[in-house]
Amino acid sequence: MTRTSITCAIVYWALVTACAAGRPLLEDTERAAVAAAVDSATRAFLAAQRDRDADRAIAHLAPDFSMYNDGIRLSHDAVASSIRQTMGSFRHFASEWTDIAVRVLGRDAAVVSFTFHDSIVTTDDEILRFTGPTTLVWERRGADWLVAYAHADHDVPQ
Repeated sequence: MTRTSITCAIVYWALVTACAAGRPLLEDTERAAVAAAVDSATRAFLAAQRDRDADRAIAHLAPDFSMYNDGIRLSHDAVASSIRQTMGSFRHFASEWTDIAVRVLGRDAAVVSFTFHDSIVTTDDEILRFTGPTTLVWERRGADWLVAYAHADHDVPQ
């Protein structure tokens, strides 16, 4: 490779880098549209849980979903099984998610964080109340927004 070729390559790289550095990854309207779509998906996920509709809740999880739940890594299948099992054991389930914050990472990814406040009455009339932080990583998969990863701590009784 000649000195001229190397110089041209460096100049080309510098120009491409300079042009890309000044351009935002997303326009404000695109960022707002992603934030609105993810906020809507998050609220639909909450509604499915409030309705105790296990299949609808699970439909929000990506096939390769995983999470840390109270310090334990769980797979999609483990979470889906738990959702089906526990929702059937609730006589009453109320959940509020406060301080929902959406951070757009790109056209196809966003992170949502919030604090949940759950009140549960089991079919055995046991009353359970929990609050804690949750983080959801949403990815656009085709036309759908799905949770690819989550983290939740349920160990903070109210």
